[in-house]
Amino acid sequence: MNSEGIARTAVIVSVRKPGEVLDPERPEETRQLAMGLGLEVLDFKTYVQRTAQRFLLGKGQVEELHDLLQALRADLVVFDSELTPLQYRYLIDHLESPVMDRARLILETFASQAHTAEARKRVQIAERLFELTQLRAMNAGYDQQAGFIGMRGPGETLFQKRRRAKRTEIHELREEVREVDTHYAVKTRSRQESTIAKIAVVGYTNAGKSSLINLLSGSDLRAENKLFATLDTAARPVHFGRQSAILIDTVGFIRDLPESLMDSFRSTLDEAREADLLLHVVDAGIHDLHERIQVVDEVLEHIGCSDIPQLLVFNKIDMVDERRRHEILSLGKGMMVSCASLEGIRELKEAVASLLLRRVARGSYVIPFSNPGARADVYEEAVVLSERVAARSWIIEAAASAPGARLPQRFLRKS
Repeated sequence: MNSEGIARTAVIVSVRKPGEVLDPERPEETRQLAMGLGLEVLDFKTYVQRTAQRFLLGKGQVEELHDLLQALRADLVVFDSELTPLQYRYLIDHLESPVMDRARLILETFASQAHTAEARKRVQIAERLFELTQLRAMNAGYDQQAGFIGMRGPGETLFQKRRRAKRTEIHELREEVREVDTHYAVKTRSRQESTIAKIAVVGYTNAGKSSLINLLSGSDLRAENKLFATLDTAARPVHFGRQSAILIDTVGFIRDLPESLMDSFRSTLDEAREADLLLHVVDAGIHDLHERIQVVDEVLEHIGCSDIPQLLVFNKIDMVDERRRHEILSLGKGMMVSCASLEGIRELKEAVASLLLRRVARGSYVIPFSNPGARADVYEEAVVLSERVAARSWIIEAAASAPGARLPQRFLRKS
């Protein structure tokens, strides 16, 4: 550890079984997470677990890793997997170095990107939930790592409270969750009662969700080329053809997202469950395209969104070659777009408008010229698709303003 007591350098370690192919995107993703915290990655190290190891690594492997850390003068070792409390205790003791696993790395990343009081509160809740599963490791010296990356906010306070009884911790968590989620429940209920279509934008972290929302709605959500740049749910009004809608930004997903984060961000994820349509944004250039789509689909199923219509949107298409374009086309679904070159944006808007119209009630009106107020009601409460003038009346084709919304009943033709 450097003289200031803050980790600045790290070695990333992957452990695999014999014959297991290491996904090249996974260590790169871990590297991005580490760099996002300001760490310089000095080396990647892969170990093969030839026999089942209670402590993850064998004695010789631990000694080799210990020597490597000393030679590189690394401040921290990051394991690209989730460690048990027992493994934490053993590795901290024998490596004589601070240790972090993938779950902790993701938690620290969320903490570093929590820019609002609400997001910080959710991360704090996630940290405490994670703590409850790691009490044995913390009692073995893990508390010495509190704030070792220089994390501002929740980390230091959380570790000072580790000795509280579990019952007290759980009670406090429930109170904090209730306080934060009550605020979201009010906002969500208001949107549920609205007659405007709700579209949740979901996807793997850093897929370009915020950039797409900004482009479609003309808003200015925070959009950065880094993992978990956006943690706060945001809603933006937008129009798709004649259909009004609300675009809802959501927290990005990632492989092995810690359960504590799933729990603490559940109410923001629930925004997706109340949507009429999901825009599943995918980075078209990633190596493990199919796996990342599957990760997002599994999370959506976990939170109860598997029955909601979904449109795949392959973003950043301007950054890929023809081979990848053909691969995406071979999937037979989804749309290719670029927020930078605007390729496919018009087609995306048309596709969303068409999908929304399929899910709303439609009807025909024959309104006498003597009832202009009824015509005004249709224009105000529904989406007028066409209108023509007959000898004594207006003939109007209209659609409801959102799935589940009712059409004005006066002069509506019975089907």
